[in-house]
Amino acid sequence: MACLNLPLDIRYKPENMYLAGIIPGPKQPSLENLNHYIRPLINDLVDAWERGIKFSKTVCYPNGRLTRSAVALVVCDLPAARHVSSLAGVSSHFYCSACKCYHKSTYGRVDCENWEPRDKNKLRKYAEQWRDAVTSSEHEKLFKAHGVRYSELWRLSYWDPSRQLIVDPMHCILEGLVPYHVRNLLGLTSQSNTSTSASPAFSHNFGEVPLGTMSSKEMTQISTIHALLVSQIFSNNGQLDECFDALKKSLLYKNVGALKFVCSTLGCMPQKAGRTLKVDYVKALLDWHREQPLAAPKEEHQFGPTEVLGHIRNVIRDTSIPTWLGSVPSNFGEASAGTLKADEWRTLITVYLPITLVNLWGAGTSHSSPELAARLRTVLDHTMELVSAAYIACARTMTARRAQAYRSYMVSYVGKLKEIHPTSSLRPNHHAAFHIYDYLLLFGPAHSWWCFPFERLIGILQRLPVNHKFGELENTMLHSYIKTAVFHRWFARLDCPPAIRECRDIFDRVYAPKSSQNSYQEFAEDPMNDAIQVPDCAMTSAVPDDLYTLLRRRTAILCATLKFDGVIYSRASTHLGNSQILYYPRGDRTLTPVPASIKYIYGTLMGELLFAAQRHLPLDPHDCTIDPFSIYPDFPAKMYSTELESRLENVKVTWVVSHFA
Repeated sequence: MACLNLPLDIRYKPENMYLAGIIPGPKQPSLENLNHYIRPLINDLVDAWERGIKFSKTVCYPNGRLTRSAVALVVCDLPAARHVSSLAGVSSHFYCSACKCYHKSTYGRVDCENWEPRDKNKLRKYAEQWRDAVTSSEHEKLFKAHGVRYSELWRLSYWDPSRQLIVDPMHCILEGLVPYHVRNLLGLTSQSNTSTSASPAFSHNFGEVPLGTMSSKEMTQISTIHALLVSQIFSNNGQLDECFDALKKSLLYKNVGALKFVCSTLGCMPQKAGRTLKVDYVKALLDWHREQPLAAPKEEHQFGPTEVLGHIRNVIRDTSIPTWLGSVPSNFGEASAGTLKADEWRTLITVYLPITLVNLWGAGTSHSSPELAARLRTVLDHTMELVSAAYIACARTMTARRAQAYRSYMVSYVGKLKEIHPTSSLRPNHHAAFHIYDYLLLFGPAHSWWCFPFERLIGILQRLPVNHKFGELENTMLHSYIKTAVFHRWFARLDCPPAIRECRDIFDRVYAPKSSQNSYQEFAEDPMNDAIQVPDCAMTSAVPDDLYTLLRRRTAILCATLKFDGVIYSRASTHLGNSQILYYPRGDRTLTPVPASIKYIYGTLMGELLFAAQRHLPLDPHDCTIDPFSIYPDFPAKMYSTELESRLENVKVTWVVSHFA
């Protein structure tokens, strides 16, 4: 658990997070059995909200203060969200916890303005009915009717799953939609090339099943019938009758009600006098299927995935990025590259992939035929809609306009998916991604509430040495984490004894990452104020001729690296990626930020550290080069010349907007 009252820069430090418990392994609790593990925590949360907790003394209230605490949101991946809330899983027809969209056939709905949120009072009523049911058959009947079991979370009077059980952008987009688009739709990894799963022969909109008209079993069978009717017909010896016999056998296992419903929606009801049997409905469906394509197009990717993969690897190799931005394996697409993490997918979809595809298929590129150029441009624009949505979802600032732009991109992306990639399949993530818009408006930028810090904490716990004795190791991990957190908090106290502070310095030197092990002359730490001061131990050096024209001094304190607000800046000769900055000219925030490269970091006579930077030249107006990124307004990319101005310019670190790649 994390305290939302804390500032974001310290909120997710391990010592400031509350580890409520570790569930014994090796398997997760089944169904509603998770309630037994979260009940003690819910007991405390109920008291914290209804009665409040009295602190005898705080910094601002020496005489103590009564506080009230509440769960603002629960963040986890979609399966875990359904598990902790005891709602039906994402593979059921009750796949959404936020709205009333029902049945798997509605995955592709894009009329999000018409979606009604689920009524928390009705959900509470259904959950309590399930809790009060006596027999297992009653439990099963209620769950099939409403998709709700009882969760301990309902003991919280304010609990509303439609608003508080959020969709996490890290899992939904970065580990869901992005890998699916890159691997399955663009075919840009070896895993997708070796996949043995058959794609549908064609795409067909079967429509929605009216709620309450069919039983739960029939609803499931209708989805299965839909999948069978669009499946490919494979025949090695050319005997299609054998394939249709196998399909007929599969359809005969379905209920008459499900078969009749599908026939009525397709307009192929049997024309027979007298009683209509199951075999008649099956025959009508087989006749309908014979008139449809029997196999998917042989060539889905007309743009050479191998060639695109080669360009992506070149971009990964040649692009200079700052050290805080995680890269992607240089052999991306090969099995030896391993499984990409969410942070690597974020870098791929927001940096490397758009640079590659825009330069290959964007404005100003040439292809073998107009038809191929149009096809590639369509795929590019569709991909850039996902790129733009992912960029906005990962942005560190959020406005109502940005959130609306995110939803617009998702509407367009999902709406065109079947048209551009006919063999694609719609998934629960495609629907869930729409609801991220609601949570961006409710809770602000995803950086303040997504799963990244919690996943990192899980990684820390997984790296603790254990003896694999389940039932004991969970207790050891919990106590080890708490001891470490207390130790860190002790270091941070103002009254921490000098001897302990010395130990802290030793620990920092021993366990700090290698990338941060710099000498005092090379590193300048950030003080509380905006101006960066020269370290006391810094030495003066001779000033290069080009810097002399700016300083008019022959000696100055020169640094290779500077750290401010947790971000490292370097001169170009030390680290090119850390030297590339966007800044406001003269600190005027009404002007458009310009790109520049830091050539020197020097100290003024007042002891302040400044950058001496060279601006990147804009594109030559007489050149016919087209900026292909200009047509994507929510993807922050712009082409500049690689040439730099010869003149150096003073830049304060507080004028810097960000690094660029």
